[in-house]
Amino acid sequence: MNLTSMDGSTLRYLRSMLPLRTVKDGQRIDALITTMDEAVGDLDVRIQNVLANHVVLAASGYVEQAVVAILSEYGRQHGNQRISRFVEKMISRQNSLNCDKIEKILNHFDKSWWPKLENSTASANISAVDSLKTLRDQIAHGKPNGTGYITVKDYYEKSKKFVSDFAVIINQ
Repeated sequence: MNLTSMDGSTLRYLRSMLPLRTVKDGQRIDALITTMDEAVGDLDVRIQNVLANHVVLAASGYVEQAVVAILSEYGRQHGNQRISRFVEKMISRQNSLNCDKIEKILNHFDKSWWPKLENSTASANISAVDSLKTLRDQIAHGKPNGTGYITVKDYYEKSKKFVSDFAVIINQ
């Protein structure tokens, strides 16, 4: 099942499987990008880079928080509130998540989840998550990255698809 080719109503259903806080985080970032889109074309390239960096930080944080929220909710549904809190605290300690770290986390739950995720999401979505993490680290260490606003915005869109696909695998 390739989730990137589904129609809008199916995608809306899948997003309804996301924890409310993940949906709200995505809506907040979407609104931010809509605002940025209105101004970015008229701005100096250096200012566009600042906006791109802001999207990188927001998008990478979105992926991290979504992984935490989805797995915490899984713990609540299959255990109890104590399990959920434990899962959330343990995963929250894993910062700056890339797909290698996500795979290791998933393997603690079910070794079949990562292969299922790899088979159900586009490789571009996985690459986008890893690219956001790499860019986040460069920004955090004060290194210039030269990645443009449009590219970063595309990474964010692909990372949202990754999160939706992630939620489907966990909620099966």
